[in-house]
Amino acid sequence: MVPAMISSVEKMLERWKPCEGEEIDVYEEFRLLTSEIISRTAFGSSYLEGKDIFEMLTQLGIITGRNVFKIKLLIIR
Repeated sequence: MVPAMISSVEKMLERWKPCEGEEIDVYEEFRLLTSEIISRTAFGSSYLEGKDIFEMLTQLGIITGRNVFKIKLLIIR
């Protein structure tokens, strides 16, 4: 798995080279890096091939977060 992680980080650093001296949205870049590493190590493909799945998972997390306290349980009132 380590070579796949190294490859993903090297790709990220290559994307950063033209941006020398400019601001970079680090949150977004590390989110992409994490998704890329998960895709390569777990599924054997790049993040861009499964981008739609990751976007749907993000939306599912947002919807779940909004509705988690709306669930009515008989024990809790």
